[in-house]
Amino acid sequence: MRRIGKALWLAGLAGALVAGCKGAAPVPEDDTSQGAGTDTAIAVASPTPAVVPTARSGSNAAMGQALALPARLRATGTEPFWGADVEGTTLTYSTPDFPAGAKITVARRAGPDFVEFTGTLDGKPLTLRVVAGPCSDGMSDRVYPYAVTREIGPDMERGCARGR
Repeated sequence: MRRIGKALWLAGLAGALVAGCKGAAPVPEDDTSQGAGTDTAIAVASPTPAVVPTARSGSNAAMGQALALPARLRATGTEPFWGADVEGTTLTYSTPDFPAGAKITVARRAGPDFVEFTGTLDGKPLTLRVVAGPCSDGMSDRVYPYAVTREIGPDMERGCARGR
């Protein structure tokens, strides 16, 4: 019995690792917990392009309103790991090598379906673009309410965000 449990555990781990390499696993048609059957898809934070949700009737984009974000936002990315905390005009950018982070002043630009924060980090332009829509970090079961794109100079990474 112990061998069967270990074999099942290893099979589950292998399946999770393979699914993680390919992005988000498909959601069955009858699973409504992840928004199946709607016109939104879950963006996956990875070096590959994320799926961005489409505008629906009644959404900010469809109504021409700016995307509303929480006053304090936490964005994170994996492979490589990075984080950005935004509050007002201050963005604190951190990495595992620099967990305390670097604080920079950012300008905010809002569109009907996005918000961008722009500033300069170590002499390079930094842009954090936030769009509404479910996002998976690819490492946990957590679904975040926002997908982000982080650019520092020519380097671009994807991630997810939530209010803090």
